[in-house]
Amino acid sequence: MVALISALAVLIIAFSGCVGDDNTAVDGTEPDNPGANISPDESAADISELEDLPAGFEYVGSLSLNETEIKDSYNAENVSGIVGGSEGMYRYDESDFYLDVIELKDTEAANNLITAYKSSFPPLQNESRFVEESFNGHSAVRITDYVTSGGKAVPRYSYIWNNENYVIVAYGNTAESSPVRQLAEATGY
Repeated sequence: MVALISALAVLIIAFSGCVGDDNTAVDGTEPDNPGANISPDESAADISELEDLPAGFEYVGSLSLNETEIKDSYNAENVSGIVGGSEGMYRYDESDFYLDVIELKDTEAANNLITAYKSSFPPLQNESRFVEESFNGHSAVRITDYVTSGGKAVPRYSYIWNNENYVIVAYGNTAESSPVRQLAEATGY
């Protein structure tokens, strides 16, 4: 009986994430990115307008995001500490791409926003919706969602991660994940 309880305790600890390196946050992103950190003099608008675009991408424009828009878009009604944000709009190969940069009061609020957003997605039946990937010296979560286009279910991808108190989200209306990742990598964060 003691062995059974001990084995159960070990499994619970292992699956809870309480064992292993202490660098990974609960949401699967790195709280203290070893890559480039956002400079204190940069704003969400500065970050959402990329200077060095991947080949074939074209910057279209930016718009500011207020707290209400962010809470609605990211299922973050219960997340406090949202300062504001910016959405950079891009075109590539006749598809639209977006880079949302959301400023929060601290890293904890940023992690809470990511957790709230991820909880808005139901599980997928035949694949993992959330896949951790690494680029620019940190990890990000690739999210797979499906939309109906031409009567068929087609995938749409987004990448979400935080850099200190900023949450960065890259997404587009394409069935391929590679251009979305290229846009995410182009942030340098």
